[in-house]
Amino acid sequence: MATQPNSTNLAKADDNSAPALSAPPLNRLNRFFSVSAKINCGYALALSIAVIGTTVGLVQGHRAYEQARHQMDVADDEGGMLSSLQGGLLEIQTHQRELALQIAQPQAFQQTNQDLLGHVSGVQELLAELREFAQINNDVKLSAFLQQYGNTVEAYTRYLEAQISRIDLANLPPEEIPRVQQVLSGTVAAPETIEFHQFIHELAEYARTVRQKQAAADEEQSRATVLQAQIILASVGLSIAIAAILAFLTSRTISRPIESLTRVTQKITKESNFDLQAPITTRDEIGLLAVSFNQLVQRVKQLLEEQAAALEREREMQEAKLIQSEKMSSLGRMLAGVAHEINNPVNFIYGNLSHAHNYMEDLLKLLRTYETEISDPPPAIQDQIEDIDLEFLAEDLPKVLDSMKLGADRARQIVLSLKNFSRLDDTEPHPVNLHDCLDSTLLILNNRIKKDLVVTRNYGDLPVIEGFAGLLYQVFMNLLSNAIDALEEKPVEQGGRQITIVTQRLDTDRVMVKIIDNGMGMPPEVQAQVFDMFFTTKPRGVGTGMGLAISHQIIVEKHGGTLECHSTAGVGTEFAIALPIKSYPVESTAPVSAPSVAQV
Repeated sequence: MATQPNSTNLAKADDNSAPALSAPPLNRLNRFFSVSAKINCGYALALSIAVIGTTVGLVQGHRAYEQARHQMDVADDEGGMLSSLQGGLLEIQTHQRELALQIAQPQAFQQTNQDLLGHVSGVQELLAELREFAQINNDVKLSAFLQQYGNTVEAYTRYLEAQISRIDLANLPPEEIPRVQQVLSGTVAAPETIEFHQFIHELAEYARTVRQKQAAADEEQSRATVLQAQIILASVGLSIAIAAILAFLTSRTISRPIESLTRVTQKITKESNFDLQAPITTRDEIGLLAVSFNQLVQRVKQLLEEQAAALEREREMQEAKLIQSEKMSSLGRMLAGVAHEINNPVNFIYGNLSHAHNYMEDLLKLLRTYETEISDPPPAIQDQIEDIDLEFLAEDLPKVLDSMKLGADRARQIVLSLKNFSRLDDTEPHPVNLHDCLDSTLLILNNRIKKDLVVTRNYGDLPVIEGFAGLLYQVFMNLLSNAIDALEEKPVEQGGRQITIVTQRLDTDRVMVKIIDNGMGMPPEVQAQVFDMFFTTKPRGVGTGMGLAISHQIIVEKHGGTLECHSTAGVGTEFAIALPIKSYPVESTAPVSAPSVAQV
């Protein structure tokens, strides 16, 4: 496991990195925030300012706009009522002039007078509405104006009514008509008339101020809209500026450790110096990345050391395998040569035994015929018959020839087994009879099978499988040799020594071969290592420790089968080989040695 980098390693990794304690307070504070937290806080701050500023702008602008709009509405209502009031006063003046012109027309005069009174009533209602409007809107100026001229219209109306009531249209003298017309048209300088005309004039001036208020309210509305836009733009601009500053600071906070980490990585790659460590200046994801990188560098260093050691062991294993392969190849060639050389004389002897047997039968037949035809042979012949014990010779000679034939047969079988065992040129799988392989292997090991060692063969009905006969001979030789070695170590007082060979068909695709001995067995810790290369339980100088490892490689990689070991200390050991009927080899780059008699 990688250790935390110390100050020396940090100095090696980045000489420009400042100590954490000398950093500004903001940087020291940033060390404890994760990158995501920094980014989230920055964007949250920028968005908050934008949202708050926009909200404030909208609220303030809306409030100012509503106030200006209210002022505009008030001014519009006030202006409308004042305009109506002006219109009503104008109608009164118009009807006054019509009355002056209709003195000679009594009926029209009365109608116009009625219209005049109606307009007077409308003007009074408008004045009442203006008073109420001024009171509701707390308009002091309008209230003062109405208070000043509130009774002017009423007084002027009474004045007109009084003047009209004095006029007798039926008995009006012609000379009085101009005077009455002047009174009715309002040209007579009566106090009521003067005040009424002054009211009309002041009303026009006041209406002009109201229109100014409308223009001011309209301008206030425009200013409220502009203020709203200014606040929103200012908040957005401020949020953009803060976002840009935070983005710069965040990118700098992220990029500087990454650049430092990149420099360390490039330096490690260039110099292959795995003692370098990346500086850890923060506790965020970048800091965790630096910690993980340092751990990774230490792990890579450890793995490289382990790989170098493994390569050295692999080189030693390959050298041992090559040496073993050369030894076994030479042994195989020697066995093939010996078998060939032995095979010729053995075949010569075996082939002539039948002729010798026939010749011997002919000679014996001749002797029996001689005995029949010559009942009293000469004394010299009788002496010779007694010296050679002709009767025993005639009886034993066929037995001798049969024994010679049996010995020649066995010699031929041994030669055939040696030839099969020494097959080193198998490059493709071919049909193999497992029972023949087992029998030939036992025949070769026959000299090691002592009288107190019993070999039991429980053969099942096995089909011919596809495989490499020479390699399978090697596997059976290793397993049977190990079983014999294990039984030789078993004390005699512990009972008989026995090897049991069991073959059976597992299913439609596989067969099983079991080699079982009742030796001393193996403890679990030994059993776990039996297939390791160079592992051996034999004394130094005995065996190479490669037999079971190579056997496992042959079964698993070359034939696509399985080789398992089941052992109980003090009871015995069982090796179970499962082989596919059709060849399914597993590719392997490790070379498989030639047939070996090396045992674990």
